[in-house]
Amino acid sequence: MSNQQQTGITALELIVTMTVVTILLAAGVPAIKNYNWNLRMRSAIALLQTDLNLARGRAISHNIQTIVCPAVDNTACSGTSHWQHGWIVFTDINGDRQKQGGEPLLKQSGAVEFISINSSLSRPDLRFFPNGSAPGSNTSIRFCDERGAQHAGRIIVSNSGRIRVETGGIESSEECP
Repeated sequence: MSNQQQTGITALELIVTMTVVTILLAAGVPAIKNYNWNLRMRSAIALLQTDLNLARGRAISHNIQTIVCPAVDNTACSGTSHWQHGWIVFTDINGDRQKQGGEPLLKQSGAVEFISINSSLSRPDLRFFPNGSAPGSNTSIRFCDERGAQHAGRIIVSNSGRIRVETGGIESSEECP
């Protein structure tokens, strides 16, 4: 008789291990997917918030009107309220709210994937005056994904130029595609 010990695993041990792995994956995948969506949402909001702060800071520090607007081709304002295709930040020297050839382009941001970003139709662009204010009505820019209004966020810009962020959902009565 030999004293060799058998090494390996039995079929029962393999089945139990595979069952535990399957249960852990079933519980973990939805959490990872939700985490991924939350990360995309926070990143998109932070990107636009940073650019709005850049525009306001530039208007104050250089004593000149600055515009942030949705842009499809990254060279001119699109005139729509859809921001997910990208936006530009520029110094508006002549005050016409449109990017001209001689006006400095401060920043251009490309399209944001999987997130719908919309502002009110009455306020497709944001203008910051040299005193930091954003004249006109208060505006809200909504960020929505496929999960709906309960997971949406928004950036709110007041007339005084204050920029604040709300996350964790919006009213279901607000449009959130």
